[in-house]
Amino acid sequence: MAMASVAHAPPPLLQAAPATGRAVFDLDRTLVRGSSLARLARALHEARLVRRKDLTTHMLREALFAMRGLGPSAIDRLRTSLLQAAAGVEQAPLLDIVDRVAPAIASDVFPGARWLLERHLRDGHAIVLLSSSPQELVGAVARAIDPRITPVGTLAEVVDGCYTGFLAAPFCHGAGKLARLEQVTGWNELAHTTAYADAGSDLPVLRAASSPVAVNPDRTLRAAAAEAGWPILDLS
Repeated sequence: MAMASVAHAPPPLLQAAPATGRAVFDLDRTLVRGSSLARLARALHEARLVRRKDLTTHMLREALFAMRGLGPSAIDRLRTSLLQAAAGVEQAPLLDIVDRVAPAIASDVFPGARWLLERHLRDGHAIVLLSSSPQELVGAVARAIDPRITPVGTLAEVVDGCYTGFLAAPFCHGAGKLARLEQVTGWNELAHTTAYADAGSDLPVLRAASSPVAVNPDRTLRAAAAEAGWPILDLS
């Protein structure tokens, strides 16, 4: 399901901003409301692929993540616990659920963010959807929005059709987001790239981009953007 071509008013501050040849969009709270991983967790529970106790524990941790501001050690614990919960789970049923969840996530794109996406796509720019959520989910959401979008997410290791509980690439968070972006796209330099993100943890990507934009920023990012003179968009 490709994104419908609907006229939207341009977001404030960006009506006259130059469009670069490439664009990177963070997913949660930048492009869409809320947490894509939390939606996936609910769908997995409804399909009985995760136990209620596992779901409750990881939903609470995801809620903390959504509040932002977690330190590196807390992020490491979250990553480890999520991977351990996935160990031994078959990939095929998860892919089916991801394909069912993705259209609902894609339909919740902020109108202002949709205008930005449409502008970049109309101009033939390369677009990346970047998230710490699983690669499978990010890929399905990207396809649901527009098949021209390249997905970059957290890539878990799969052996014999099951998740092993380990990563197959850098964790797509903080500096790892920049590493994953470069790994997938080959963009060793983000010259001529506009990056849109919402959290202080996204600063490595934003600082590497030629045109960083803070979208619905948390306190850390809002302060950094104001100091650097970056555009700040409140789309929620």
